[in-house]
Amino acid sequence: MSDIRLDSATFFKRAAKIFDSWEKPSGDTQALEDINSIAIILGDPNDEVASYTKTTALQLWLLGYEFPSTLMVFEKSPRKVTFVCGSSKAKLIRQLQPSDGIEIDVKVRSKDATAAKETMEEVVASLNGKFGSLPKDRPIGKLVDEWNSAVESKGDLEVVDVAIPISAVLAEKDGEELKTIITSAKLTSTVMINYFKSKMESIIDRGTKMSHEALAQLVEEKIGNEEKGPDMKLWNKNPSLGEIDFASSEFVYSPVIQSGGKYDLKVTAASNNDNLKPGIILANMGIRYKNYCSNMGRTFLISPSKKQETQYTTLLEVRKEALALLKTGAVASDVYNSVHQSLETKNATLADSFLKNLGFATGMEYRDSSFLLNAKNNRELKENMVLVLTIGVADLPDAKNKGKTYSLLLSDTVKIGQNGAVVLTEGCTRLSDVVMDMEEEEEEDVKPQIDKKPKINNSPKKPRSSTVGGRVLNAKTRGANREQATQTTAEKIKTNQQRLHAQLNADGVKRWEADAGGKNGAQQKVVKRYESYRREEQLPRAVEDRRIYVDEQRQSVVLPINGYAVPYHISTIKNVTKTEESNHMVLRINFQSPGQIAGKKEDMPFEDPDANFIRSVSFRSQDQRHMLKVYEAITALKKAAVKRETERKELADVIEQEKLIEVKGRHPYVLKNVFPRPGPEGKKTDGNVEIHQNGIRFRPDGPASKIDILFSNIKHLFFQPSEKELIVIIHVHLKAPIMLGKKKTSDVQFYREVADMSFDETGGKKRRARYGDEDEIEQEQEDRKRRAELDKLFHDFARRIETAAQAQQFELEVDVPFRELGFNGVPHKSIVALLPTTNCLIHISELPFTVITLSEVEIVHLERVQFGLKNFDMVFVLQDLKKPPVHINSIPVAHLDNVKEWLDSCDVPISEGPVNLSWPAIMKTVNEDPHAFYAEGGWNFLTGSGSDDGSEESEEGSEFEGDSDVFDESSGSDEDSESAFEGDSDSASAESLSDEGEDWDELERKAKRADEKHRTDRGGDSDDDGKKKKKGSRR
Repeated sequence: MSDIRLDSATFFKRAAKIFDSWEKPSGDTQALEDINSIAIILGDPNDEVASYTKTTALQLWLLGYEFPSTLMVFEKSPRKVTFVCGSSKAKLIRQLQPSDGIEIDVKVRSKDATAAKETMEEVVASLNGKFGSLPKDRPIGKLVDEWNSAVESKGDLEVVDVAIPISAVLAEKDGEELKTIITSAKLTSTVMINYFKSKMESIIDRGTKMSHEALAQLVEEKIGNEEKGPDMKLWNKNPSLGEIDFASSEFVYSPVIQSGGKYDLKVTAASNNDNLKPGIILANMGIRYKNYCSNMGRTFLISPSKKQETQYTTLLEVRKEALALLKTGAVASDVYNSVHQSLETKNATLADSFLKNLGFATGMEYRDSSFLLNAKNNRELKENMVLVLTIGVADLPDAKNKGKTYSLLLSDTVKIGQNGAVVLTEGCTRLSDVVMDMEEEEEEDVKPQIDKKPKINNSPKKPRSSTVGGRVLNAKTRGANREQATQTTAEKIKTNQQRLHAQLNADGVKRWEADAGGKNGAQQKVVKRYESYRREEQLPRAVEDRRIYVDEQRQSVVLPINGYAVPYHISTIKNVTKTEESNHMVLRINFQSPGQIAGKKEDMPFEDPDANFIRSVSFRSQDQRHMLKVYEAITALKKAAVKRETERKELADVIEQEKLIEVKGRHPYVLKNVFPRPGPEGKKTDGNVEIHQNGIRFRPDGPASKIDILFSNIKHLFFQPSEKELIVIIHVHLKAPIMLGKKKTSDVQFYREVADMSFDETGGKKRRARYGDEDEIEQEQEDRKRRAELDKLFHDFARRIETAAQAQQFELEVDVPFRELGFNGVPHKSIVALLPTTNCLIHISELPFTVITLSEVEIVHLERVQFGLKNFDMVFVLQDLKKPPVHINSIPVAHLDNVKEWLDSCDVPISEGPVNLSWPAIMKTVNEDPHAFYAEGGWNFLTGSGSDDGSEESEEGSEFEGDSDVFDESSGSDEDSESAFEGDSDSASAESLSDEGEDWDELERKAKRADEKHRTDRGGDSDDDGKKKKKGSRR
């Protein structure tokens, strides 16, 4: 506690506010008029007593810390504050020296019962007549007993409840308090909008089973706890938060999530253990930051009825009216009555179910009951008061589910102003923000077809058609529809990409502007200091011979220079070369120095690159045997040093996982007879996968080592069914790589081959008795059945892993690839099938694996996108600019539009160009000064107007330059030619489409007549020619 410093200025400023209200009582502080002293006592810590009491709030407001077992006595004249507490607390409180006309008296409560009693009696003796207290807080403890005993023994004292005057003093917030409350409100709204909403929608959309309590715990984990820190990925989504001290942050109460027809709108409500269900979902949560509370409550409507949408809209209108009424000078009861009356005129049913109060004042005390917004409270609201405004209706009959009810709620933290209240927890209130229609996708598939038909019918040109069998066959409308759909999609992608690129550039500037102009954004390499020998005595005796000596133990080379033995660490030596002359050998030792590799990144940093460096030193000797021995020794030492450094860099990000905690009391869930990839010792080994308390374990059947993977280290969990594959897979992508044998890996998968090895396809009575198509059909059916069983087995096990991880408060969901969106490409050396998932782009069917997390992608650039090329390349630039971009090459151009649509739907910025770029040079430029890079436009150079690209293309196609005018004229006259032939379009179309409308029988008869006519015209020559051809063909 010695490092605790009390803010004396804040204490005396706020204590003076209490004394000023006391000396000039008015309104809510009128009860202080006849009181001579105020005694505020906080007893021993007790879990049963409410943590947000007025006594605690007052202590935190004045001192900034909570002091249990402490008595504060305020005396009106002269202004004096007396503290009675233990010796350790007295030491801290003595930091407060008398100031601003307020005296400070600190009395130490002795551990001796008699001495403690005398101290308390001395304090009580100074009290006369009426004194104020907070009896409703009901403190307990020895100090409280001593106080009560001393007050009773005096006998002539009268206790007055000063809860309302204290509330009035605490209710009006100053600038610092408002700033803290605004930060608290931003934290609350960020976790509600950016995490809970998306998480809840994902659970409902996937049909995942998760209880309200488990989801509430996941939300609570986002702010961090003793085991793991806050989820900065979430909090960074709100740049306005700035620097947050998460050690001073906590949830006011465990988030309250309700659904499934059971709703409780009381402040004491809690999440139950029922699973989250679609319908009406209520969510309430509040965060306390630096002792100041905020609250936010929202209603989410999953596939609601029109009536429910109308009711919610009505609540939004009433909320708007309430915000306008909550202003300086307004009376709490008048506000409630006006809002209730307004709701009654709009919807009498909702008015009957309206809550009994609109909210309460908040601050250091979460719920100040002195300022309830109900029909009975006649207290006046003042500027800069902060309230929790709650608009809610309870127990409305549910027409969809008879016998059940639902509730609607909107709750916000608001600040009272001169002309109305300002919402501090804004967001996610509009109907479009809270409604999720589970049938929306199916409706959208139908709508475009309905909308497109009138456009075709109302076009100026007649559709070419002919009637066959009473049916109208449209020609070329399919291509027109496709062209129109493509154009619409392209426009949507273009609009969204403009937004994404603007946001990407703005985020990049914000990300790097706080880091000294971005120059320190890329971490500078640490200059390592190497020490060959600390003292001269440590030099080996062999240096006395004044010859080159290689000290392998010290990893140094000792060179004789001007009669002195000069040691050089092997890391300072770049390489060594030898040149043989007639009777001599020259050994040249080259040293590391800056500027040796032009245009490339220096591998070794230098403390002072502008210093003088020795580039090389040469030695000439007739002892060729010794020189050769030295050359080989230095070369071997350098190779060993390079190898060690490479291994160190390779294993730098490998983590040592915590110990796996095995399940006790029951057998773990097991998936039998699976193979891991990569294998523990590089060999194919089968075994079982088990789900334990904090992770999964592969237990091999043979002597191979087991594989443990903790839930805390799992980044993605994939399940790939056996469709168009020979294996079914559960794949784990790790946050940090682990060691399997002697190799590190970021991916571990467990698979089983679909083909049943024990199935006898050659022998058996059944095979001999039956053969042919029937047997093959039966075999295919058995194969399909076996595949379905394996898929179900693996999918269920993946779901069990997901459930076990979520039970341990880890965010993990099973991701299944969308095969219909897949495309071929070359991520490494061979063409493979790449499959998009909800969050990633993966290839996990064979080694090496490819897993690209889309949320970590800065931008995707498409290369070699130009007319005439069959393939294009795709480059993923990662948000971690230190990592090299990921390339996927040779993607068929037929997939270009699908890839663009997929990336755009995932809100990934896209750019494209006609040629391959030099990405190492680009990334070097970006990393040198990221802030300047984004300030000058960032990645906009990839999305230029295309003038440069056009010039490159024109140079490539220069041999066709002479005919370019002809092509331009012909392309420009398309419209004229079309209009010229438009007059004959009816007859031409009727003639051309009459063929298109004929059935197969008619076409066959026509072909037969044409063959007969052909034979008649040629006579018998055709037969003779045929015979000659046949004879000629036989040799």
